[in-house]
Amino acid sequence: MTADAPRDREQDGERDRNRDQDRLAEAAARAAEGVPGVAFLRPGVVDLLRTRVAGRAPRLATGPGPRTQGVRVSRDATTGTWHIDLRLVLHRGHRALDVTRAVHTATLAATRGEPSVSVRVTVTGVV
Repeated sequence: MTADAPRDREQDGERDRNRDQDRLAEAAARAAEGVPGVAFLRPGVVDLLRTRVAGRAPRLATGPGPRTQGVRVSRDATTGTWHIDLRLVLHRGHRALDVTRAVHTATLAATRGEPSVSVRVTVTGVV
C-alpha cells in the first residue's frame, strides 16, 4: 500500500458523496416538478452565482458535477441524515399548504431508498 492510498480513498469517498448528492437532488427535483401547482423550482442566490461563475471559469474534471437549481442537498456528518431543501414557485390558484405537503410527500417517496431524509419546502413566489 502506498502513502497515497488514504488520499485516494478520501477522494473516492468525496466522489461517492457528490454522486449521492446529485442523485438525490435530481430525484427531489423530478418529484417536485411533477406535483400539480408547482410552476418551477427557483434557484437561490448561491445557484445563480454558481451559474454565473461556472460560465466564465474552466471546469475541472475532478470537480463536483452539475447542481440542480432550486434544490440544495446536504448530509449531517454525525447522524448521516440527508437534508433536502426545495425552493419553488407556485401557479396561482393553488394553496401553498396543499402543494408543499404534496411536494414533501413526493420527495420522500422518490428518496425512500435512503435510510434517513428530511425535506424542507419553501414557496418563494406565485405566478
